[in-house]
Amino acid sequence: MVADSSQATGLKWAAAASGSKVLQVVSATTNTTVTNSTNTYTDTGLTASITPSATTSKVLVIVTQNGLQKSAGNAGNGLDMSLFRGATNLGNINSAAGYSNTTLLFTAMSSGIAYLDSPATTSSTTYKTQFKNRITAASVSVQEGNETSSIVLLEIGA
Repeated sequence: MVADSSQATGLKWAAAASGSKVLQVVSATTNTTVTNSTNTYTDTGLTASITPSATTSKVLVIVTQNGLQKSAGNAGNGLDMSLFRGATNLGNINSAAGYSNTTLLFTAMSSGIAYLDSPATTSSTTYKTQFKNRITAASVSVQEGNETSSIVLLEIGA
């Protein structure tokens, strides 16, 4: 919305010129700690589903992933995280978070992404984050210390 200041008695709100509208919003949170000591992606527990109202709709995905931790014990470990639509990897949220080439513990890191997707469907569509360790030694965690992570899905109509 944009303000029209031509009214002497107050502001009159006019529709934005672009025409795009937020049609629905879905959000979810989790604060359950999940640990992974393999280099295979596993769910972080952060997931949400949306059913777009048209195949032309876009979905804006906003993720804040908190409580990332690289454990002590191996100099090579670090946390890789990606955003998924179902089984499709939409891209990295971060690579090697906490990697330091030392055996020091790194904790309480955060990471996030805003991603505009075009799912081209009117079926229920699930978005989630998954993470893995760079190597199969020591471990990495998310929501460490019961930090809360969140995901927001906004359907954007043309």
